[in-house]
Amino acid sequence: MGFSSQAGQVLFRTQPTPGVFAPDFAAEAVAMKLRSGALGANRDLLITDPEIGGGRDRSDAYLGAISWAGDYEFYARMEALPTLLAACLGSRATAAGVPVAGANQHTLTPLDSATLPYLSIEEAIGGTYEKMHYTDAVVNTFHLEAEANGFLMGTVGVIARHGLAGVTATAADTLWDNSPLIVGTNITLTLGAVSLPAKSFSLDINNNFEDDDFRLGAFELGDLTAKGREVNGSFMIRPADSALWRRSVLGTAVATVAGGLVTKDELVITCETYEFITGTTKSSIEVTVGQIALEPYSLSPSGDDVIENDISWQGLRPDPANDVLSAVVTSGRATIA
Repeated sequence: MGFSSQAGQVLFRTQPTPGVFAPDFAAEAVAMKLRSGALGANRDLLITDPEIGGGRDRSDAYLGAISWAGDYEFYARMEALPTLLAACLGSRATAAGVPVAGANQHTLTPLDSATLPYLSIEEAIGGTYEKMHYTDAVVNTFHLEAEANGFLMGTVGVIARHGLAGVTATAADTLWDNSPLIVGTNITLTLGAVSLPAKSFSLDINNNFEDDDFRLGAFELGDLTAKGREVNGSFMIRPADSALWRRSVLGTAVATVAGGLVTKDELVITCETYEFITGTTKSSIEVTVGQIALEPYSLSPSGDDVIENDISWQGLRPDPANDVLSAVVTSGRATIA
């Protein structure tokens, strides 16, 4: 008799106190539908090397230190997404009843601090196969992507310090995020306030946490401190002219020879549902990357193919007074879990 993966559940809650599983988890967590994913144990079996005076076989083994890490893949829904994005970036602000009564606007911006918020996570794998609580979990990586004829999808990479097996699963009936999905026909991009006819896009945020800071006398990670943040992504476009190629390779859209300066522009990614929260307001996310630089790429004509370019970019922050990016999520949920 086997266990169906689909019978499980995964819930997230922002954790106020380091080392303490969120005490209001059962009431305030958000249950998130997943395409796949779970945290797994990173642990080595410590086996002896051959010893002089010993036999030809390994003499003993012990279990080493442990950390928990894994990826969650999902269709992006706007009630659960802010919990993960707030953990990835660090700062949050909610305006209830904005832009209209019944809708709520959550603004998420990055912290300069290397200490980011913790999450408490519950996994019920296969329904009854195993039930886990994870404490002091951080969002290491955050990814969004969409194609013109597909869904807005996401992936988060999570690292946790502490795992506890055999817990009692939370009754998630009222905690599920059942809000509408977003498809590519309701996603737009602008570059420098000019509409970008992209065929697809991706956005990546990487906090570069280490998952191997083990200390003598302890099984668990001693520290989870974010290192340099990376913000980058890509979009695919069927170009109407060579302006983007020139600015990525030569420096500006009108350059004819290589220069050393890079053209930087604001990139705005806007995604919204077809369904309304209330009145004329829809669930949505708008991500603004203040300045991006396009990475050089080659023109690759082939046969009778129409020329398309998959263009990668890097997010920049020349002025510390401005955030490298910000995200505004509008949803029916009044708080971020």
